[in-house]
Amino acid sequence: MIPSFVLYADVLGFSAMTKQALNSGEGNKLLNKIHNAFTQAYNKVRKYSENRFDENKSYEIKILTDNIVIGIPAKNYSEDFGEGDFGFISMVFSEYQAYLAANGFFIRGGIAFGDHYMDDDIVFGNALIEAVKMDKSGGPPRISFAPSAVDIIKKQLFAYGGNIKNAPHYISLLKDSDGTVFLNYLEDAFYEFPENNINFALLEQHKIAITEGLSVNKDNPDMKAKYDWIARYHNFICREYYNNYNNIPLDKEYSYETLAAIEEACQLANYLIDIESFSVTPRRIENI
Repeated sequence: MIPSFVLYADVLGFSAMTKQALNSGEGNKLLNKIHNAFTQAYNKVRKYSENRFDENKSYEIKILTDNIVIGIPAKNYSEDFGEGDFGFISMVFSEYQAYLAANGFFIRGGIAFGDHYMDDDIVFGNALIEAVKMDKSGGPPRISFAPSAVDIIKKQLFAYGGNIKNAPHYISLLKDSDGTVFLNYLEDAFYEFPENNINFALLEQHKIAITEGLSVNKDNPDMKAKYDWIARYHNFICREYYNNYNNIPLDKEYSYETLAAIEEACQLANYLIDIESFSVTPRRIENI
């Protein structure tokens, strides 16, 4: 076993989704959707494994339809507490999670850090147990960082004076209302902004998938609460970028690039989700 970041995740409501499709005679339709989306998503993950900087295999992957385990060794742990490997797993899984979410498959799981062993047949270690525990918490569809991973991130931040705003971690992490640190996968839509364009196609697909989930689950309080969470996360990211650029003083001269970025960011108001339209309101009793 060697010190590693270990990620475990599965798809929100996958069993119920499958059962409903099979019972309604739409099993093949869902199978095709799953096959197309997951094949593309897993190919993205494998692509990074093949293109890593060294000749050795950079990480191990285990996949069973909606379940995925990724183990990434912290090769330079003694030098930087695995900061480069943490950045790598954040990039890889943000892209994976964003792609599946845009196709209507929302992910829940955990990232932990600890001694870990993984080969073609065996996965073993405390980090996996801790990552699985984060997934089984029953919380919203997010990739949460286990306490072991948060401790390592804190150590990495010392190189930046302990200020996360000075570190590359800042764009990759968010903190939920319950104090849980989780992966900000929608940052994938703003990966090269403001130097390049916002990925509005991703945001539009994400918005459509969420609104469909809110509509389908309007009478299922447990699932609707999870889609409410995703919608609020989506709106938070859109509003943050919108406010950062919409509030820029207009009494100064700006470069063409800055003006183009302001114009792009202001379009984000069109991608907000009207969560309240899906809210259940009290009503008079018609019968008991």
